[in-house]
Amino acid sequence: MGRLGQSVEQQAKVRMSYVMSSVAFGVLLISGIALGVMGNPAGWILCVVAVALWSGLHLTLKYTRQAQP
Repeated sequence: MGRLGQSVEQQAKVRMSYVMSSVAFGVLLISGIALGVMGNPAGWILCVVAVALWSGLHLTLKYTRQAQP
């Protein structure tokens, strides 16, 4: 997940940040689904925002890793 030239510690930090953001995504998604099921339309909006943010992070890390030789 790290770029060429990054130390092992920096690569570990990127991996840990990715894991923590994935956990936060899960919490937001579960919260949004719970709110949506209870009848609050903002819950579904929260789900869409969470998916968009996590997808952006995932794609950024994926293409950054692939761009390195």
